Amino acid sequence: MKIGEVARRADVSVKTVRHYESLGLVSSTRLSNGYRDYAEDAPRMVAEAHALSHAGIRLEQTRPFLDCLAAGSENADDCVATRPAYRAAIQELTERIGELERRRAALAALLEAAEARHDPGCALLGTAREQGHDEPSMQKPRASEGIQA
Repeated sequence: MKIGEVARRADVSVKTVRHYESLGLVSSTRLSNGYRDYAEDAPRMVAEAHALSHAGIRLEQTRPFLDCLAAGSENADDCVATRPAYRAAIQELTERIGELERRRAALAALLEAAEARHDPGCALLGTAREQGHDEPSMQKPRASEGIQA
């Protein structure tokens, strides 16, 4: 199967297929005309790696999932060997969320301090208002709005 067909079936770009191949997630052979030739399971492997990547698992950690499919499992995560990758990705996301929450709190504190010392005679503020710009404000998202990805 040619690379364009793999990309089409996996709903990714040809560049993505090449990238995954460079990481060893899929492989091909070269035909006499120099074209890459992929196995029939390549679109499934590429699509699975792509989906896992978008879920938060680093591409380098998708190998156990792809090996599970290659071994004949119906689902990429049927094999116990995939669980550590899930756990690692969840831990990484938890750490990133914590860091983002700390950054948000720091920015909110800076804004609060700036608003507390607000100088109504500030020339820059006056210029911004004359140009039709309002003072930026920070509103916390409502719990009902959730977090957008």
